[in-house]
Amino acid sequence: MSYPKCIVCYKSVGWIGLVANIALSLLKVFVGIISGSQALLVDAMYSAKDVLTSFLILLGLKFSKQPIDEEHQFGHGKAEFLFSLIVGLTMVVVTLLLIFFEADKFLSGHAHKAPHMIALWAALFVLSANIFLWYYTRCVAFQINSPMVGILSNHQKSDAYSSLAVAFGIVGSHYLNMPWLDSLVAVGECLDLLYLGYTITREAFQGLMDVSAPKKLVQRVHELTSTVAKVKSVEEVLTRRVGQDIWLSLTIGVDPELTIEEAKEVSLWVEERLVNAIPHLGDVHVHFRSASGTLPEMEHMGEEITRLREKLTRMETRPEAKGAMA
Repeated sequence: MSYPKCIVCYKSVGWIGLVANIALSLLKVFVGIISGSQALLVDAMYSAKDVLTSFLILLGLKFSKQPIDEEHQFGHGKAEFLFSLIVGLTMVVVTLLLIFFEADKFLSGHAHKAPHMIALWAALFVLSANIFLWYYTRCVAFQINSPMVGILSNHQKSDAYSSLAVAFGIVGSHYLNMPWLDSLVAVGECLDLLYLGYTITREAFQGLMDVSAPKKLVQRVHELTSTVAKVKSVEEVLTRRVGQDIWLSLTIGVDPELTIEEAKEVSLWVEERLVNAIPHLGDVHVHFRSASGTLPEMEHMGEEITRLREKLTRMETRPEAKGAMA
């Protein structure tokens, strides 16, 4: 975290998202009913899913930060991906039902009526609130590298776009003589929600399946490691996401002339360089071997063994050695 006050945001982001989105969801439902805006009612689903996300953030941050124990020797970081999966699947199921009902209303041929203008003011107010929540949650997600808070941030951004679409739909219904535009926006919102649910579900599955870190981060590891003195090559980089952290296993090639102690010191230099330069690194293991593929000192030992074998062979071939053996 960059600043001490980030700890306050880290602990409160779930509660702020929960309370704010409950209030916005109730506002959208109330105004949507009295104004007759289908788009605003569907927009309430955006805030409803954020309520669920905020609630799961509170659970996810609690479980994922539990210390390693005998039964969970790799920690509890996957709890956040599990909760993200619940959010994604719930969104897919609920949105499919909404698409069915909204599409039926839009294609039924019934006369459409423009919603009351109070829906426009409500949409503009919600738009402002979502923009604020988007910037706030995006900052927290970046600082703590939380998948769940990142999902909430993306949700707030999509909520802002949805509220903007609702506002345009209401304006078009009144001033462009297109009363059906509100219902069309509602259908579009349902499709957007379905896509969001699919995206969240896919990313949650990837996290549960130990997806590797982004290619840019792996490239950064190569660059940082190569600049460490006495590192001849970067042999292998293995990464995986564990909740908010990235776990790293790295194999480096060092000069064959180094001793085991010297090679170990080089690996510690690499580990220190990576931890200081790359944020949100969890467990880091740096292994070493000589650039030719063997451990340092092993080549020297091999050469010594070869010399001993040659010496024994010469001794056995001497005449006096054969006489002694007889």
